[in-house]
Amino acid sequence: MKDSFEELVTALKKSREKCPWSIEQEIEDFGVQLKNEVKEMDTAIKNKDYKNLKEELGDILMDLAYMAVLAEEKNLFTIKSMIEDVKKKLIRRKPWVYGDEKVKDSDDAVRRWNEIKKEEVKTGIR
Repeated sequence: MKDSFEELVTALKKSREKCPWSIEQEIEDFGVQLKNEVKEMDTAIKNKDYKNLKEELGDILMDLAYMAVLAEEKNLFTIKSMIEDVKKKLIRRKPWVYGDEKVKDSDDAVRRWNEIKKEEVKTGIR
């Protein structure tokens, strides 16, 4: 899977070099496009159209990766740092999975996630 994501990023970077449309794109250009893809994904989910869901998830992943490539080009952040940050967030917010904490059920897990998130906002971690 790691190679597939790296290949996608490489393909997007090549597109940025050679495709006139891609060259013109800015991060802000993806806002409306991403919202439309999310709506299409939601429709696929509601219709239990899993073949289309696969396509829509792929489109969303491509848009997200494209925005990350653009951010990297502008030296805003790297794709690697973005992935590391979200991985750390997942580990930090699920101590019942990655630590010693216990939760009773899914409601308790959501409650703890939200508590940890609020604490992060207070302390400036987020």
